[in-house]
Amino acid sequence: MSAYFTCPECGQPTLDGLTEMTYELEGTKVTIKDVPAQRCPNGHSYVDGYTAESVNRLVNHVIEDVSAYSKRLARRLTPRREVVIAA
Repeated sequence: MSAYFTCPECGQPTLDGLTEMTYELEGTKVTIKDVPAQRCPNGHSYVDGYTAESVNRLVNHVIEDVSAYSKRLARRLTPRREVVIAA
């Protein structure tokens, strides 16, 4: 990523940084922390296509694994599950 982009929401220049991406799928909240991103001074952040695709694949695998594990448990789970992945 480069520091020469401008934020499409506010027009401020962006810098390399990290962000957090959160998904809610199939009753499970998945949070990925420390994702490389472009960040502007007003708090907006953007990830490139390759990073977004990689995170989406990771989240899909996590959801599949959590769902498969939950089906094998004999006891009843709470309807809300949360997974946090951090570097």
